Amino acid sequence: MSAHADSQTFNRIVGIHKPDCEMLMRCDPIPEASIPGEAELVAALGSEQTAEYAMACRRIYEDLRRVIGQLAGLMILARVTRKIEFVELEQVDNCTKRWTDAGARIAALKAHGPVARHKQQIELAHDFCGRILRTFPQLTARTDLDIIFDEIGDHLKQAYACLSRASSHEAGLVMVDFSNACCSCGR
Repeated sequence: MSAHADSQTFNRIVGIHKPDCEMLMRCDPIPEASIPGEAELVAALGSEQTAEYAMACRRIYEDLRRVIGQLAGLMILARVTRKIEFVELEQVDNCTKRWTDAGARIAALKAHGPVARHKQQIELAHDFCGRILRTFPQLTARTDLDIIFDEIGDHLKQAYACLSRASSHEAGLVMVDFSNACCSCGR
């Protein structure tokens, strides 16, 4: 690694972590979050049927988590630039495809009694993201961006809240893993 690259890495790490953070002192690699397998899910969730549902739900959950993140990023860009050209970005198409794929998987997801409410939260998160995506093609130069962006922000908050309610550490459905985040050590 060059001296310049070392300097950039150093400045990035120092800018993220507190000076006394344990992460600065560690040299070992950060462990990957372990995703429970089917046997662990059965033990953690209490039934094979619920474990199968959780396994089927993982991809949907991950897709919705990413869609929400992409939409939030697009809204930051839109609010900062105050331009509607962001709707023409490739990221919007990618986000829409991921949302569509998640919708097809949700439709195929079998939710028995105890997990029906969980599936409902997933469906609601998907619906709020869809409301946002359906708004993009309607934006014009004459659109009152403040009103539309506020509505989109509200839908985004609702989508995030629904997906948060559908989170389950035991099932491996976690919004964000902060276990190795900057200064999560609490120091």
